[in-house]
Amino acid sequence: MELSNWYTAVPCILGNGILPVITFFFFCRYCSAAFSWAQCGGYVMLSAGFKAVQIWFKLPGSLGLLGEIGLLGLCGAVFLKRKGQEALSMAVLLMCMLSVTNGMVGWLDRQMTPLILAHEPFIPPSDGVREVIKAVFLIGLYMLVLKRFGRSMGSGDRHTLMQLSVPVLFIALVERIIKTAVYGDVLVVDYETLRVLPAADVNHVEILFLQLWACVCLFMVLFSYERITDILYEHQNDILLRQRFAEQEVYVQEAQLRYKQTSSFRHDIKNHLTVVAELLRAGRTEEACGYLDKLEQVSSSLSFPVQTGNAVVDALLGSKLSAAKERKIQVEWDMKIPEDSRVSHMDWCVVLANGLDNAMKGCECLQEEQRFIRLTGKRKGNFYLLMIENSCDRNMGKVPEDGTGLANIRAVVKKNHGTMENTVSQGVYRLKLLFVDMDGAASRFTS
Repeated sequence: MELSNWYTAVPCILGNGILPVITFFFFCRYCSAAFSWAQCGGYVMLSAGFKAVQIWFKLPGSLGLLGEIGLLGLCGAVFLKRKGQEALSMAVLLMCMLSVTNGMVGWLDRQMTPLILAHEPFIPPSDGVREVIKAVFLIGLYMLVLKRFGRSMGSGDRHTLMQLSVPVLFIALVERIIKTAVYGDVLVVDYETLRVLPAADVNHVEILFLQLWACVCLFMVLFSYERITDILYEHQNDILLRQRFAEQEVYVQEAQLRYKQTSSFRHDIKNHLTVVAELLRAGRTEEACGYLDKLEQVSSSLSFPVQTGNAVVDALLGSKLSAAKERKIQVEWDMKIPEDSRVSHMDWCVVLANGLDNAMKGCECLQEEQRFIRLTGKRKGNFYLLMIENSCDRNMGKVPEDGTGLANIRAVVKKNHGTMENTVSQGVYRLKLLFVDMDGAASRFTS
């Protein structure tokens, strides 16, 4: 192949092949998804096809940009299995950075064109060099944003991220319109003066200022989103603390009641033992055994009705299960909390209180004979699986949006490096929580 053909092929390969690969790779990183070459190849082919459609139908810059965003978001939803809001928000962010990069490199290209035209050897490789500069600048921008704002984007609220995508989209549209309407897609050169003729009478200094200000605005939006995320996180922590204090108060009240009952029983135990002794001396063995049975029933009532191995959780579950029985809900439980559990008492209370409250609410819409709650907790090796199941409306086709209760549970699960899954099928709602239950195992997973 002739050298000139190589110079023509290189920018085409970089612009239509390498740049989409870079964009999809970082799109996976931003969505916290694994990168796959097969999925990437699919996106590159779809992107090339859409560019051909843009050229064929001469789509305006704004419509073309919206199509590119929609295509990337669709790939995120289909290939990466991300929710539509998350995939679309990340697509807007990455395409905005791509538009900013195109704008900056386009401005630089127009300033350097007279110098390139004045030196004929520079002309053939100039397009390839421009695409390389674009790729390097784009990678740097993607990495900078990911490193600086990756935490907030990974843990932030999807609705807030979607709302902040609107100003980000505006920045991308401005950049695309400048590129297509102000500068144009084709350079017009006056070869006598070696000057690039702009598509419109523009001040290049003002355009440069606008390009730089677009970068500033993009980072300001990301800083604002990070701050909003921190505020929401602090608010969530405040709710968790309030709930922990409330559950602790329930435990204290329950413990005080048990203490009074136990003190009363201890005060009377000598008299009870005296009665038993007199019955035995008199040979009234059957009456003595019956009296002891009654004493056993009284002593059993002094202990918590639920025995998990954790006194705080026992008090909480005793209160919650009593409330469930008052609402005519059948309750089954089989749960033991390991003594060496790394999950704190208060975290267990937050998870169980919110989970059981939601389960009781889910049962309220059903007939009494259909209401049930099943609570199971099992330890397998270094893992602890907790599952709360409850009956619900059979017409419920999908899992409802998270409320405050589930948000609190998610916060506790994330804090303890666990996973959470909630599903609904055939009139049964299931909440599954998996904790890494040993400190050693936890350190391996977080390292």
